[in-house]
Amino acid sequence: MTTTQSTSTTLPVISGDVAFVTGAASGFGLFLSQELVSRGASVIMVDINEEGCKKAATDINKDADKIVAIAVKVDTTCFEDQLAAYELGKKAFGRVDYFFANAGIPERFWLPLFDPASASSRPITKPDMTTLDVNLNGQLNTAALAFQVFERQEPNPRSGFRGKLIITSSIIGFWPCKGVPLYSTSKAGVVHFMRSMARYYADKGITVNLSEYFCCDVSS
Repeated sequence: MTTTQSTSTTLPVISGDVAFVTGAASGFGLFLSQELVSRGASVIMVDINEEGCKKAATDINKDADKIVAIAVKVDTTCFEDQLAAYELGKKAFGRVDYFFANAGIPERFWLPLFDPASASSRPITKPDMTTLDVNLNGQLNTAALAFQVFERQEPNPRSGFRGKLIITSSIIGFWPCKGVPLYSTSKAGVVHFMRSMARYYADKGITVNLSEYFCCDVSS
């Protein structure tokens, strides 16, 4: 006798909920925004690429035949930018149930390539920390905003949660690559941040989770 085990998954109901998504103009952030709307949620789409983000939100609203997404230009390394976008989203949709800290960039060389032959002819330069600023500090800005928003709102009557934070990382956060040291550092940083904060907020009606990718860059 042969038995077949079902592998289907029942997705949680999110109709009527609101999400804040960084890096929403393209890539995974755009896909995520589209998926959330397809399941009945509204989305605050933020990205440093203002034109791309506005076009994406316009297309989503056109498909939905109503306003379910707004686009806001945001530099995630600036906490004030993110806070202003949240305030606009709150006016448009009300409470925010999910924050997706997704915006990120590929590795930027933080130092000139190692070359002893030419080193003496070059000045010692300040390192370029842009990769860390966006991929780590920008994510922490989103997290700081999310936690303070969740603290100030009552639990969602359907789910019982004050809110949920999801941070985009990478498999490189667990197994670093020598060619992308700051990218590896930033992704490892958010892994441990998630592990720490998930424990801290476990009994407070707030969840902290991680999404990760293999050989996939999520770019703002």
